[in-house]
Amino acid sequence: MYKFFILCFLLLAIIGCGSQNPDADLIPKSDRVNATEIDGSFINSPNLTLAKLKGEVVVIDFWATWCGPCRMEIPSFVKLYPIYHPKGVEFVGLSVEAQNSQPASYFDQFLKSFSVNYPIGFASENTSKAYGISAIPATYFVDKTGKIAKVFVGAHQVDAITGVIEKLVAE
Repeated sequence: MYKFFILCFLLLAIIGCGSQNPDADLIPKSDRVNATEIDGSFINSPNLTLAKLKGEVVVIDFWATWCGPCRMEIPSFVKLYPIYHPKGVEFVGLSVEAQNSQPASYFDQFLKSFSVNYPIGFASENTSKAYGISAIPATYFVDKTGKIAKVFVGAHQVDAITGVIEKLVAE
């Protein structure tokens, strides 16, 4: 519960400061909080955990198939994955839709239609709550130590996403 309040505070602080500049600085290292472990069932890869990804930069994207801005942002992740994955960046897409809301073939077709090349799964209710997901897309950038370094709410251009990733890879 404590982590949930910290995440909500950080999110409100980021949004509440009026900074809509996608090139804004990362959260200072001393103010970063540990990212909550992700829990979900994955569609196109083995289950991932943040513990397994420690030492890598992790981009966690909360999304849904029915979300227009999410659909607009997915091609950015598809484009960036082959560039940054070899540099120690993992992308994880977590759908906030209930896994049983559509047949598995629906999600398989959706992933194929967008040529998704990174791990996609369904966020558990606990994971969605822990991250305070109330609007999507919501993208969390986790540094190599497992701490949240930046949060984007809403769709962002590929250059904004790239800017954050470049800063985190350089840390």
